[in-house]
Amino acid sequence: MTGASRGIGAALLRALREAGAEAAGCARTEGPGVLPCDVADPAQVRALFERTGPVDLLVNNAAVIHDPAPLVEVPLDEWRRLFDVNVLGMVAVLQAYLPAMHDRGGGGVLNVSSTWGRSVSPRQAPYCATKWAVEGLTAALADEVAPGVAVLAVNPGIVATDMLATCFERDVSGFTPPEECAAQFVRLLGRVDAGWNGRSVDAASY
Repeated sequence: MTGASRGIGAALLRALREAGAEAAGCARTEGPGVLPCDVADPAQVRALFERTGPVDLLVNNAAVIHDPAPLVEVPLDEWRRLFDVNVLGMVAVLQAYLPAMHDRGGGGVLNVSSTWGRSVSPRQAPYCATKWAVEGLTAALADEVAPGVAVLAVNPGIVATDMLATCFERDVSGFTPPEECAAQFVRLLGRVDAGWNGRSVDAASY
């Protein structure tokens, strides 16, 4: 799992381990049970794959966000930062891990999307654009994967994380806690099989 040091990623990593899975996570900052990897650096992603080897399930969760601002006021460097992590970082991880799934004829990929991957909000154009890209690349990839491999886009819903607080510019403690979101993900995973390939689903529905 990428982006496993905090928020949804950290909660889901704990939930998977509690459910008995042999789960590993990565993030830019190494921590207990979390390997160091900046997904925006393809060399680090390749090194991560060499360290973990093939996996049965890949959760692409790493993402960053910007301070809310009108599109015309967000510097291009900030746009690039979001696309480097949220989209190209996801692509780098897919390119590293998918070939082994194809060779084995099975595996699952959950690309974490967003409510803003299907809708929009003012002052959030860069983030919305990256999550719409996640939905699109997931749908396109689903038409390419080998039989037995399922690729899904998963919207975690509105979850009380530091990123959400940045988005909303206010206290978000009243929204779904990461632990509840993680439990929803685990229930979802209990139902996913190859027939789900190409779906775009809401974790809160499970």
